[in-house]
Amino acid sequence: MDFRVEGISYKYSKEGRTVLDNVSFSIEQGKVTAIVGPSGCGKSTLLEILSGVIPTLISNGELSGTFQKPEESLISVVSQTPENQLFGYGVEDAIAFGLENMGIPQAEIAQRMDYVLDLLSLQYLRARSVANLSGGQRQAVCIASVLAMQPDILIMDEPVSSLDPNGKSLVQMVLKQISLDGNTVILVDNNLVWSAGIVDHIIGMLDGKVVFDGSKEEFFQDFELQKKLGVIIPQEVEIYRGLLPYFPDLKMFYTVEDGLNQLAMMVNTKLFSKGNAPAEETAESIISVHNLEKVFGNNFHALMDVNANIPEGKITAILGQNGSGKTTFVKHLNGLYKPTTGDVRYRGESLLDKSVAQISRNIILVFQHPEHMLFEETVEAELTFCARMQNIPFDKEKITEVLTKYNLLEDRERFPLNLSMGKKHILTILSVLFSSADVIILDEPTLGMDSSLMDELEILIKRLKEEGKTVIIISHEIPMVFRAVDDAIILNNGKKIFQGTKEEMALRDDIFDKIHISMPPVVVMSKALGFDRICYNVDEFVEEAKALKVKEAE
Repeated sequence: MDFRVEGISYKYSKEGRTVLDNVSFSIEQGKVTAIVGPSGCGKSTLLEILSGVIPTLISNGELSGTFQKPEESLISVVSQTPENQLFGYGVEDAIAFGLENMGIPQAEIAQRMDYVLDLLSLQYLRARSVANLSGGQRQAVCIASVLAMQPDILIMDEPVSSLDPNGKSLVQMVLKQISLDGNTVILVDNNLVWSAGIVDHIIGMLDGKVVFDGSKEEFFQDFELQKKLGVIIPQEVEIYRGLLPYFPDLKMFYTVEDGLNQLAMMVNTKLFSKGNAPAEETAESIISVHNLEKVFGNNFHALMDVNANIPEGKITAILGQNGSGKTTFVKHLNGLYKPTTGDVRYRGESLLDKSVAQISRNIILVFQHPEHMLFEETVEAELTFCARMQNIPFDKEKITEVLTKYNLLEDRERFPLNLSMGKKHILTILSVLFSSADVIILDEPTLGMDSSLMDELEILIKRLKEEGKTVIIISHEIPMVFRAVDDAIILNNGKKIFQGTKEEMALRDDIFDKIHISMPPVVVMSKALGFDRICYNVDEFVEEAKALKVKEAE
């Protein structure tokens, strides 16, 4: 049967604002439904109601309306913060936890564990400690633990935010199979890039109300609505939207191949590979890493003989699959980890004998989970935390200016942990603006962000560079990486396999094939269509496509 949400309204307290306002919609059994909307629109609250957290565990609010479902149906949730959902020392413990609480016999638990580990290609993690997993690996294990319970309704709250592109493709395939088997999937995720190929139905929310309820095809044609809801859409769709005014016969495309085939005919060009671009001059290094090796526990080599230089005043990306050593690498730069062997130097001086507090005056790491960095009672206090810890004076007017610019002024006196995930993340990043550090490290900074916050983040990163800061960013949002960065370091299985400029990286298809990550559609398509330059954003691509069309007309 279908699942029906009927007239749900909710306040967290009698005096509080209305978070959900008469929300109604149906979810068809066996379909994949995406619930989208900007940060703070009520998506997570709705999830808590559908999963029973409200009112079972959170019971002091005001709830009206109903969620109609079969009495015997099992609903399971994959949290956007896997640390909150993994119990036990090892991976096997984490997967078995839910099954044991359901009273499943041990023989069946073993069968189900083998099934989900094979399904998600996680057998290699079976004997590992959860504490020693990367963020993406923890997220994958969290998904496995929920799939093992074989829910009738699987609710996933930003389930792939820390996964690499290969992991996202795998989850996409698994969810497609789940829906074909007749089970229902609900994705609470503003990022439709990874799920566009499997989503059947989209529900759009704004200010606690449903403003769209329809098919994926209808949604992707409504450009204004996508922008209003802050949805992150596939870059192929962005390219289509940008080209449509100049190529009116262009049909909607969701894949690079389809877009290339249509455009090649319209501009009458052959598809080919782009030649080499000249290497850019390398800036002076601010951080240098020498023969870095890190070994954990039972002889697990997380980093092996890594040598790298971080150019001063540039934006450098650290790329690689989950478990490749990215977070381990940057934790050596701010002193959280000390190398097993090797050295890390800031402006030529070794950091090995310095504490994290000492290093933080020059190098600050913003964690991928903002809860690990929120300490204060109010948003304003959190914003000034770094400055106060370092005894750096700050201007009250500047605080108001920053809060206003990033839509946090109304939240000034709120408890930071009560913010939406996207706002929590931007807050932790903004706090470093008032610190003395000249090197800012951002580990998966887009977690929980809608498209508007991601745009603000990209502007903020470029602003830090303009102010002379050095920015290091770990991210699986590859289109954003190519738009924003100057340089990149690529890790694979704990080894450095590339370091160079963005322009050099764009020509290394062999490296991206090796790490099973696709370059952004604008890069792939501009090379294949023979544009005069490789494009790194949609505006550049549209300009080059127009120029090629004009040249053909002449």
